Amino acid sequence: MRPLKVLPMLLAGGIGERLYPLTSNRAKPAVPFGGNFRVIDFTLMNCVLSGLRNTHLLTQYHAQSLNRHLLERWNFLSSELGEYIELVPPKLRAAHGVYRGTADAIYRNLDLLDRSRPDLVLVLSGDHVYRADYGKFIQAHVEREADVSVLTGSVDPGEASSFGVINIAQHSSSGSSVSTTDGRITSFIEKPADPSPYAVDGRCLINLGVYCFETTFLVEQLVADAKTKSAHDFGKNILPASLDQGTVLSCPLDVISPDAAPYWRDVGSLDSYFKTSMDLLASPSPFDLSDPRWVHNSRFREWVPALYTTSAMCDGKAVHGKNLVSSGVRIEDSAVVNCIISPRVVIARGCELEGCILFPDAEVGEGTKLRRVIVEEGVRVPAGTRIGFGEDARQFMTSPDGVVAIPGNRHFACTAAPALEETPEAVVGRSETAPVFQGAPEGARG
Repeated sequence: MRPLKVLPMLLAGGIGERLYPLTSNRAKPAVPFGGNFRVIDFTLMNCVLSGLRNTHLLTQYHAQSLNRHLLERWNFLSSELGEYIELVPPKLRAAHGVYRGTADAIYRNLDLLDRSRPDLVLVLSGDHVYRADYGKFIQAHVEREADVSVLTGSVDPGEASSFGVINIAQHSSSGSSVSTTDGRITSFIEKPADPSPYAVDGRCLINLGVYCFETTFLVEQLVADAKTKSAHDFGKNILPASLDQGTVLSCPLDVISPDAAPYWRDVGSLDSYFKTSMDLLASPSPFDLSDPRWVHNSRFREWVPALYTTSAMCDGKAVHGKNLVSSGVRIEDSAVVNCIISPRVVIARGCELEGCILFPDAEVGEGTKLRRVIVEEGVRVPAGTRIGFGEDARQFMTSPDGVVAIPGNRHFACTAAPALEETPEAVVGRSETAPVFQGAPEGARG
């Protein structure tokens, strides 16, 4: 019997409005994460480490940022062995040009399926941080003879309103009060306002955005959906419609995760991105950048930044924590704690940084104080700047949870007064006013 042919289709075209301004000049999956990684790297590693080395990457907005990252970081795949990660921009088969939804993205690339003739199609998302063995996912799909398998996880009802919630069939054995399930999905509820009625044993089952389809079944569903006036979305349209047409089964993440404690996060908003990033610095950390599947001499190990424990005085208080520090970083006699520092960042002397994320090539001027701030790539923060202490709401992009984001397409209008003692000659001509940051337009503020 010939081996099954599986084609991964990775959706990486979302505009990422809730992650603005981090997505103002890059695709959402290309946002830096953990200092040396990009968000999409985790899904791509899942593919490669599961033996799937021919992935179509469906792009749309700021596709060049993904293309550049693939050329720099994923150029080790061998075309001679049939390995590739191929970027697929929208085909101009409709007047609107862009994909109208996740299902429309696959539908408008059905020629790729016709060319490859896969037995199964693996539909993936490029904006989640998690580890999974897709080989086990595919095996479970085939063994249970599903038409569609959906990767699922469970969360508290209070968190479930941000996700698609799933109901599965419950069965009671004759003469027994114990309820069992075969994983058959009976309904999809997209982001319910009150998820509590759908909780089982105090937890809600949610859709993690990873699907395994029988190719023929997928094509039938996409063609039928294209003829309707819908959102052309997998979670809202394709999966609910599939319940009446075939067998749709749940596959829990803990069944296929290589980690003892499975971890999955959607980093689609500033707050979720920041919380997921800070998870890397927690003690103990729920997610380690090192993948247990890596071989000893894997080149992936070279990507992992240094992690060390530290203590510092920040805003007059002793703070204990960790830092992730990438290559080429220069820190000069400053207090830095619970920060993620990307390659080639420069932090001048006398600074205090607590709970910050600095993207590549950012520079922080001397005497600067930052707390819960994301500094975009290449931004130069002037000396003496103070951000993240409650006075920034009107001046900077600020999330609902108070995370401040300094975008790279703006600039500081002037420099600040010196924060450290300097000779009179050193400060001649320097402005004595506080720094003024030209923030995002009113309509774009978080």
